[in-house]
Amino acid sequence: MEVKSKGERLKETVTLLKKLPEVGVPASSYIYEQIKQEMSTWVSDGPVFDERFDFGSHWGDLRLPVKPGQVASLNLVAKRK
Repeated sequence: MEVKSKGERLKETVTLLKKLPEVGVPASSYIYEQIKQEMSTWVSDGPVFDERFDFGSHWGDLRLPVKPGQVASLNLVAKRK
C-alpha cells in the first residue's frame, strides 16, 4: 500500500499546529503539546491516528491518515451545556 510521504505529513502538521493558536489554543498549553507529540510520531512514519481530545469547552477530533490524497484534520466541536 502506498503511504503519504514524510514531507506531506510534515506540511499538514505545520499547517494544523499554526492554526491552533489562531482559534485560542496557546502553544504553551498541555493540550497543544499532546497534539504536537501525536503529530510528531505520525510524521515519523507513524500509523493512522484518530482520537478525540478534550479542549474544555470543545471536543477536538484529530485524524491523521496515511493514504495519499487524504488530509490531516482537527475538527473542533462545541460541547453541549
